[in-house]
Amino acid sequence: MMTENYEWISPFVRQLLAVSGVVMYMIGTGANIAFPGVLLQQLREPASALRLTPDHESWIASILGLALILGIVVAPFSLQKLGRKLTNQLSTLPTLGGWALLAAARGPTALLISRSLQGFGMGIQAAAAPVSIAEYSAPKHRGAFLATIAFSFATGMLIAHVFGTLLYWRSAALACGSVYVLSLILVTLSPETPPFLASKGLTDQCRKSFHWFRGYDPSSEKELEILLNSQKQITGTRRGSRWQAYRQTVRKPEFYKPTLIMMFMFILFQISGMTVVPSYTVPMMEEVSAGTIDANVSMLMVDVVRFVTAVLSCFVVNKLNRRTVLFLGINISVAALLLASLLLYLRDDGCIPDEYKWTPVIPTLVYIFGKTLGILPIPWAIAGEIFPLEYRSLGSGISGMFLSIMFFVVVKTAPFSFEQIGVSGTFCVYGTSVAICGMFLYFLLPETKGKTLYEIECHFKGIKGDIGQTELHEGEKMLELKKVECG
Repeated sequence: MMTENYEWISPFVRQLLAVSGVVMYMIGTGANIAFPGVLLQQLREPASALRLTPDHESWIASILGLALILGIVVAPFSLQKLGRKLTNQLSTLPTLGGWALLAAARGPTALLISRSLQGFGMGIQAAAAPVSIAEYSAPKHRGAFLATIAFSFATGMLIAHVFGTLLYWRSAALACGSVYVLSLILVTLSPETPPFLASKGLTDQCRKSFHWFRGYDPSSEKELEILLNSQKQITGTRRGSRWQAYRQTVRKPEFYKPTLIMMFMFILFQISGMTVVPSYTVPMMEEVSAGTIDANVSMLMVDVVRFVTAVLSCFVVNKLNRRTVLFLGINISVAALLLASLLLYLRDDGCIPDEYKWTPVIPTLVYIFGKTLGILPIPWAIAGEIFPLEYRSLGSGISGMFLSIMFFVVVKTAPFSFEQIGVSGTFCVYGTSVAICGMFLYFLLPETKGKTLYEIECHFKGIKGDIGQTELHEGEKMLELKKVECG
């Protein structure tokens, strides 16, 4: 919903409004991931009327991953045909239904269906969120706005655990689900993204939307002209059947290189324990602390560290290079995981006195800090930047498929892993896996900070994508025309 009299609001505030709609959705996603941590804990109590088996519990925590796959399959077609705005709006409906059904559930089947609905909506949004935020944002703000995805996850996890600690699980479910109502309202207040409108040949609507988000300064005008011209060239070169188009697409370096990078990014994201820890925080921290810290206190300790670090990452990602932040997070996480694993082994062997048996808690919290600082925000930031507009929907869908598959595999196997090799062995496996993914990404991942989406696309094509003086003069001309029109 665009209004004509918006110029008194700064472009940054308008971008922030649009981004906030996606942020509220991702807060809900964080709550979806973390809610089993409190739900299952309450259902294990003797007075609970709803009883679950261990198999039920692992499915309730992990079925989001399977449902994500279906959502991610739908997402590319929705993003391409319906647009970013309508996709964001529609994705709130299954998640709202899922939370409502969860609050009313009377048995394991209803819980599983509710979690599946949440996962389906999350799958659509997993592809739509980074694309939408990147297309809403100016290059100088894009890093910070994309980092809000990490902040949103951390906030949602904290909210779910706080509500689940203070409220009965049905009331907590309604409270967590309410964020999707706010998301729907904020998304509805914002216009469609300019790149999508340009891809559909809607030039006038694209200009109007672009000016709503970015104003009329020369750098924005030249970026707008390049966006429109590049889409005209793409439209003019489209030939042949859909199958031929797909075959040509997968051979292009500007498609397969970003897709390969994002596959490793999302494998790294999941194998670092990003979704396992929120789902199994209480039993994991009971093992790490050897029962010396109350379970709910240790859960909130993890949540607070994650939340504070996520706030910090919004500033760090915008100030430092993407690669710097990512590999800083990887190095901290690997060192902390291996140290925590070593301390747990030594404690189990009786090498650590009883008064110090809580010491593995320290490297565990450092691990939470490291993965939240670099491994949580950077994959989402890169996902919003790295795909060319022509393939953005398809590339996000394919890479998101790896995210959902790894989500299911890692969360479903976590209870078995904890039981068979303990938390110490699981930490060792995660630390080693993170290190291996980090080595691949060290050679594959380019730096994207401060570059326009067009310049990033040109990097993968292997051509020079700098904006030259001709485009600068075009932008200045457009600005002068706007000044004349405004009197």
